Amino acid sequence: MSSAAERYAAVHDAALAARRFADHRRRTDHWADLADQFRLDPHRPWDKNLQAIARYLQPTDVLLDVGGGAGRVSLPLAGQVRQVVLAEPSESMRGQFIQSRDGAGITNARVSPDWWLDSAETGDVAITSDVVYFVRDIVPFLAKLHNSASRRVIICIWRPTPGDMDNELRRLLFDERPAPWPGLPELAAVLWEMGLLPDIQVIQQQPWWIPEAAGGLSASQAVELTMGRLERDDEPTRALIESNFDRLFERGSTGLSPRWLSDAREVMITWETHGKQLD
Repeated sequence: MSSAAERYAAVHDAALAARRFADHRRRTDHWADLADQFRLDPHRPWDKNLQAIARYLQPTDVLLDVGGGAGRVSLPLAGQVRQVVLAEPSESMRGQFIQSRDGAGITNARVSPDWWLDSAETGDVAITSDVVYFVRDIVPFLAKLHNSASRRVIICIWRPTPGDMDNELRRLLFDERPAPWPGLPELAAVLWEMGLLPDIQVIQQQPWWIPEAAGGLSASQAVELTMGRLERDDEPTRALIESNFDRLFERGSTGLSPRWLSDAREVMITWETHGKQLD
């Protein structure tokens, strides 16, 4: 019988092989073209996810943000802790973090000089958001995350994962059934197999990156949203969307809403480390 970690790796490999994203990931800095999209205002009102995370933070904490990109999560929380440390392998993301930090006048946030897996960077709380889907060898990653936090680990993911939210769209348009990315079931099984029993909380909020998808779209916006999710910009695809309009969109009093968009929820997985190291 295969282990939970082996099953996680197999799900990851199947998802990667099925998507053009596989070629995108082979680039040295595969977030270079997208980094600015992950830079949000650190002083924006807190959403439910930030509110949930903040309940676990203390004023004396060092918050270690692993794979934190442009600081979408950690920079808004900088005022709740002693220091924020970003550990991020993408040079373009680190640049966006620095611009966002400096533009917001945040003085207690720094960038780790080395990628976290190769460093001794630690914090009181270690957090990672929207990262674990792309980690094939998940056990060493989770063990390092645990060992990097003196008090608590927080993992935030989406269910379904961001890469799976267009699966129904692909089924409707192309009769495709893409292999899913590893998500909550696979991750929870690995954690339990490692002897970790986390608290799992479902946060009732829609994805931050597609706020317009809640409804009220015009016909042209609906088409552009769908083209963007498919990562296509060709006329045959546009024509296919337009010819399947009523299958793809529901008409409401405020406009159109996608029938294909999964009812996504953010999930927070967290546990106390008690300062105990994992092998």
